[in-house]
Amino acid sequence: MMREMLELLLTVGSLAFSLLIGWIYLPKIILIAKKKKLFDAIDERKVHVGSVPRIGGIAFFPIVLLTVSVFTILRYLLGCPISGVPLDNVFVEMLCFTAGLTIMYIVGLADDLTGVRYKIKFLFQFFASLCIISSGLWVHDLQGILGIHKIPFYIGIPITVLAFMFVMNAYNLIDGIDGLCSGLSLLAIGLMGFWFAYNRLFFYGMIAAGIMGVLIVFFFYNTYGKKSKVFMGDTGSVTLGFIIAFLGIKLYNLSFISDWTLNFHNPAAAILGIAFIPIFDALRVFCARIAGGLSPFFPDKRHIHHKFLRLGFTHVQSTFIIMGMQLCYVVFNTIMQPLNINIIIFIDILIALTFLVAINYVIRCKNKQIYERTK
Repeated sequence: MMREMLELLLTVGSLAFSLLIGWIYLPKIILIAKKKKLFDAIDERKVHVGSVPRIGGIAFFPIVLLTVSVFTILRYLLGCPISGVPLDNVFVEMLCFTAGLTIMYIVGLADDLTGVRYKIKFLFQFFASLCIISSGLWVHDLQGILGIHKIPFYIGIPITVLAFMFVMNAYNLIDGIDGLCSGLSLLAIGLMGFWFAYNRLFFYGMIAAGIMGVLIVFFFYNTYGKKSKVFMGDTGSVTLGFIIAFLGIKLYNLSFISDWTLNFHNPAAAILGIAFIPIFDALRVFCARIAGGLSPFFPDKRHIHHKFLRLGFTHVQSTFIIMGMQLCYVVFNTIMQPLNINIIIFIDILIALTFLVAINYVIRCKNKQIYERTK
């Protein structure tokens, strides 16, 4: 009991430490960005006004790495080494995780500073995903999706790579208004961190807490900052996507191991609920662009947050509405876990499509009223 209490305190401590370092570090980044004029360029796609620094996301990787390192050392100094998972597995996994995250951090920073072609970014996303797979972390079971359960490595590994790359791009694409990407990421990482800690897998809960602290700070500056507003840029969004994909697949795989009880009747449904809106929105936009004869990466204003802005909501209002929608999916998928996974996915998509039809109808009516008033 005492050991669990100490591990819980260390996990909460890692959140507080990350929060503190974020409060110290992020304002310095904003100051440097302003002095060096590292602003986000305004174009027809952007919905912000004025010059806003775009490199706030460079704080994420070093702070989470520092937090995990410091509190892993503290665990051993306090006689509370990593438990619940084989130590050798954790060591290799963390090296691979750090290698993959470093790749995405460097590519994201290069993209924010000078620009990187999407084909090059895809190549490095592929290598970063392989880093994780080399640790032995890949999808072994589809849990009945399309009637498929156990899958061999030559199918599971490509699926895992695609999952990593898609999630990274989904969170990159959802980063369109103040607080949205960081808010949805906080929700996803916070819920997974809670499930890890609840099941006494405190080391992974500590990783989640290590990114949550700086994310809270960033959310404040990004959403409520005036003179100190900052964007995360690709450095931040792909870093968050990578961490969410890693924690999600780790949580998913652990739910199949009899040594742990993660209270998941249907882990695929629970994890899909955590990240449904970014994943569905990216897939929907890709399909719409391809159907229109465009590249799936052609920049436009088809995303869910653009629709809320057209309805007249502010950035902050849109962000909290979408976060509320995501939380509804979490609750719904958690409650509906006893159902077949294919039925849950079908209902999730049906709800999303019904909502989109309704919101598009309201937008058309509003545009029609504006047109009639200006005639």
